[in-house]
Amino acid sequence: MAAPRTAFSQGRFYGAPTVERRLTGVRLAHLEATKRAEHVDEHSHDDAHFVLATHGRYITTAAGPETEGPVLVYNPPGVVHRDRFVDVGGYFLAVSFEAADWRALANAGQGAAIDALRLTGPAARRAALRLTRSLLARDNEALSLEGLSLELAAQALTPAPDSDKRPSWLDEAETYLADAFDQPIGVADLARVAGVHPVHLARGYRRWLGAAPGDRLRTRRLERAADLLMRGRDPIGEIALVSGFCDQSHLNRQFLKAYGVTPGEFARLCGRRHVSTVQDEAFEAA
Repeated sequence: MAAPRTAFSQGRFYGAPTVERRLTGVRLAHLEATKRAEHVDEHSHDDAHFVLATHGRYITTAAGPETEGPVLVYNPPGVVHRDRFVDVGGYFLAVSFEAADWRALANAGQGAAIDALRLTGPAARRAALRLTRSLLARDNEALSLEGLSLELAAQALTPAPDSDKRPSWLDEAETYLADAFDQPIGVADLARVAGVHPVHLARGYRRWLGAAPGDRLRTRRLERAADLLMRGRDPIGEIALVSGFCDQSHLNRQFLKAYGVTPGEFARLCGRRHVSTVQDEAFEAA
């Protein structure tokens, strides 16, 4: 009698997480493969999930005969497969949606792919790589990670027809971001204010604004921090908190990435001579 196939619960794979985040409706992980190909049997997963191989030789049977190479795969809940790394030491991104949550996403549109897919289009790969970069950078912003996850999910969902006119709900969502930028915000919060489904919101932001909702939130927070640095004398640590950042180090990293200077350097350029370089030195040493 053949041994029963393994059925993995949500977020479980033949791998050990190096980074993992559990968010509303989605579980994200970057994992290291722990089994060689000959020790990986046919198996299934209770969840719908996407896998992006980021290092190593990966073999998949999605959408046709067994192939090897750069791989981004979507597997529906329950599909039996034997995707695997040739050797241990491979790394991969896994984006997992519970089956019930996935059905809700599919029902909000016109349906979801019922078979495994090998996603080769540039939009799918960009979405997966953005999400990988954000996860590995230890991005603490739920809106950013959720939004990027839904952009990837959209690649396996049949979209509702889009209008050629910029939707009015986008202005409502942007107004909400402008008013509540210093509060914790999730995709569900933004979608509720806009009156659209989260997947539709994530897709609309990318189409009309060229950015994820999390990118727009980060921009609002950086604009607020820059404004306070220009016109006030508050300590940078306090400015970070009132602008919605976790702490000064978080503000420093995002400010330097966006503007090419630290908040301390920016403040001195704006005439705040009393701002010590010690704050920048502490950031650089961290």
